[in-house]
Amino acid sequence: MVRELERINQGEFPETAPTANPVFYRTYSRKTENGRETWVEVCDRTINGLRKLGQLTPEETDLLYRMQSQLKAMSSGRWLWVGGTEWITQPQNFSGAYNCSSTNIMDWRAFGLLMDLAMMGCGTGAVLEGDYINQLPAIRNHLNIILRGEIGSTPTELRREFTELKFNGDQVEIYVGDSRQGWVGSYQALLELSTDERFSGEVKVIIDLSDVRPAGEQLKGFGGVANPIKLPELYQRCGN
Repeated sequence: MVRELERINQGEFPETAPTANPVFYRTYSRKTENGRETWVEVCDRTINGLRKLGQLTPEETDLLYRMQSQLKAMSSGRWLWVGGTEWITQPQNFSGAYNCSSTNIMDWRAFGLLMDLAMMGCGTGAVLEGDYINQLPAIRNHLNIILRGEIGSTPTELRREFTELKFNGDQVEIYVGDSRQGWVGSYQALLELSTDERFSGEVKVIIDLSDVRPAGEQLKGFGGVANPIKLPELYQRCGN
């Protein structure tokens, strides 16, 4: 028992779990001003978050802390990452605390929801039963995708947070917003253009990526860093 308490206080994992450290620091330890969280700090953050969420008594909180710090019971994997943060207290981010979800695919909003959930770290499953997918609108327009602007070229203070669309005849400009909602909005908008009855035939779609933050820039709310490397390819694949 003494050795177990000493190990826990040092924030280490048992020698019988050699992959625990790399998995922990890769997946659950958030960056701090001094480096990365220790296991003890993650326990403090996540259990305190559960205490506030569940309005737990001191006795209940102490039980949860002892069980988790001694590796006998755990919060969900997603809660280990976002639990106790300011980010998870915002309603639009609540789903980020869930490990799994499923979505009935019956309209373009469902595709946007899938992307939104995935970007929050929530495992997403698409329900593709006939009763659902048969409700999807038929593709009527060919999208000619043109990418414009270099990722990260807009100064931080001038970046759009949310996606904006501008229409001019058979041409549409999509300015991708620098946020999760911005990415989702641009993706869903592109899908909706493929069935938009205002058009008939080819639609020239100019996608401006200038406002998207560059790879490696810190995500202060969700945590981690930005990785838009594959984002341009997403739009091109949708167009094809």
